[in-house]
Amino acid sequence: MTWPPSPRVRRPWLLMLYPAVWRRRYGDEVAAMLAQRGFSLGVAIDLVAGAIDVWMHPSATLAAAMAAQTKEEERPMFSRIAGFECSAGADISKADERRAAIVMIAGSLVLTAAWIVALRQSGGNQYVESLSFMAFIVPFLYSLRYSYLKNRSVAVQAVFIAGWSLLIAGFMLAVGWVGTQI
Repeated sequence: MTWPPSPRVRRPWLLMLYPAVWRRRYGDEVAAMLAQRGFSLGVAIDLVAGAIDVWMHPSATLAAAMAAQTKEEERPMFSRIAGFECSAGADISKADERRAAIVMIAGSLVLTAAWIVALRQSGGNQYVESLSFMAFIVPFLYSLRYSYLKNRSVAVQAVFIAGWSLLIAGFMLAVGWVGTQI
């Protein structure tokens, strides 16, 4: 495959999370990789986590880009710099898989029990009811520390997990509000 790819390659909408400079520099490369690999949950997680990393460490990632330009490596530059790994098969061990599964199961059980208690104490409040999904999604997001986000910094993991948890909780509370209006 030649770089840059043909102008007909469609860029993924998740690339809008990156600074404009990065989109101009790496947008075609990401589109070409996606055309080759296809889009998946792992790719979406990589793109979001990579955007968080770029916004949190702009000078470090720019320095990595400059250093990477001087080397001829097999992997495309965006892949080297942004850590675009999980869609290609991250280095996830059996122990990592077990940790992720334990976090999912134990976290879901604990949060479901907490949600049931809160629901009973609130007398069936619509807002509390709307948060039932959080008993699954929060442990799922946290389990990503041991799989798709394994090679990311703790700061990127924290922003990714907390950000998505808050975004989804806000959405679910909005659903609860709609339920009170019906």
